[in-house]
Amino acid sequence: MPKSVSVPEKTLEHWSSQYLTYRYRSQAALWWPSSREDIDVRWLPTRPGKAVQLELKTTTVAGTGLHDVLVDLGQLWEYRQRPIGHQPFYAFPWPGWHGDLTTAAIAGGRPVTELGFGRSGPGWWFADWMVVLTAAQVERVLHKELAAHGCARRGTKKRLVRFDLTHSQLNPVVTWGSSATPPQVVRWRNFWAELEQCGRAGWPQLIRLPARFMQARGLYTSSRLAGLLQEAAYMIAAGEWGDDDQLVTLAPDADGNYQVAPDPVLDLGEQHADSTDDVRDHRQVVFLEAGVLLRRR
Repeated sequence: MPKSVSVPEKTLEHWSSQYLTYRYRSQAALWWPSSREDIDVRWLPTRPGKAVQLELKTTTVAGTGLHDVLVDLGQLWEYRQRPIGHQPFYAFPWPGWHGDLTTAAIAGGRPVTELGFGRSGPGWWFADWMVVLTAAQVERVLHKELAAHGCARRGTKKRLVRFDLTHSQLNPVVTWGSSATPPQVVRWRNFWAELEQCGRAGWPQLIRLPARFMQARGLYTSSRLAGLLQEAAYMIAAGEWGDDDQLVTLAPDADGNYQVAPDPVLDLGEQHADSTDDVRDHRQVVFLEAGVLLRRR
């Protein structure tokens, strides 16, 4: 059986954008960087909030009832060289269907274009079957392969996970790369709910806060930053924020603490340009304004 993707990655990008626009309205700003390009704060709204990146992956149909998620080792190696706050999350399907999604949707009596919306029904909606891992979790699964690869050269892909739906579509057999310890995935909707509450220790994100809040230059806990984001949201709601007010960027460490960091304007494309590289990033920058975080606390 020839291998093909179950869902075009471009479709996943659009459905992700639709989901975020419906969930956050105009308080989520989206941007698609060029391959190997890092976050530049000049892209972001001049308001307090937080920025994360998503690398969207699809599954490859590897046989009857089999789905593989493939990861380019050079791309992963490159992502893991970045500071934690600049690394993307990997988001990919946890499939509950055989073969490609279009055929499965038609067989189930649903137009595949409707699956980007909740009205498509439980289990069919995009947001019901997408899951999220950090780049660090992906690296731990593929640590042997990544260590052997050891560079940013793209084109070598390895299997992150295989879903075997041969005997059950509701409870597939899941086999993770070369790692004996399965990572803890986060369901798509749960991911955004947790991110609104500052997320988990080690989650990559960049926090943007008013410079006037940052009198001390030490470490800040995530709970302290949650309080400061709330204060910033109240300030904006009261009309006490102007686009000329200064912001600073706070970046996380591996323990989940944050400190003020230089504004990231690094263009990795200039450092690792490869004219023969045909592996492109499917990466989305998402900036959530502080007002969204306040409303949902």
